[in-house]
Amino acid sequence: MGRLGHRVPAWLPGLLLAGLAVFRPWFEAHMARHMGIELPLLFVVGWLGACAAGPRLAVWIQPWNAKGLAAMVFTALATAFWMVPAALDLAVLDPVVGTIKVASLILAGLLLGASWRRAGLVIQAFFLFNWCWMTIAVGLIYQGAPQQLCSVYLPDEQWSAGAAMIFWAVVVFLAWVPGAVKGANLLGEGRG
Repeated sequence: MGRLGHRVPAWLPGLLLAGLAVFRPWFEAHMARHMGIELPLLFVVGWLGACAAGPRLAVWIQPWNAKGLAAMVFTALATAFWMVPAALDLAVLDPVVGTIKVASLILAGLLLGASWRRAGLVIQAFFLFNWCWMTIAVGLIYQGAPQQLCSVYLPDEQWSAGAAMIFWAVVVFLAWVPGAVKGANLLGEGRG
């Protein structure tokens, strides 16, 4: 769960979710804000919820979440689904699908936040590398598509949405590397 586990007040994820609900029309008015700000923030709300819940959440889900695999598979599927242009269209046009979007991304963040440390370096690397390359590839597709991919967004918004996806893939990877290097003791610290 990271170092935030004991410092995240229980009310913070709810407050952030309320803020997201208030600004939802603004986020969803532009494709880059929808994909580059709203979707990641929904995930972060879930992750912060896991931090606020502490280790009891990880213990509660452990019987069906060995080594965090179920959580990571769900997270990979949920985030991949919301990269599909038709899914974005439906999330904007249909309130039920929009609610499913919110719930699935918060749940993905919650489950991954509760499972991340237990997964270990190899499983983390497997899912993280796959998520990063997938996100970069989809971002490049959005940037290079000659036609309009989403019916609710203008074609010129696709480039900035793709750039946001690539940005998040790089940021997530770079945020993970220092902990992975330290956890794997690749620098030989503590050996004498």
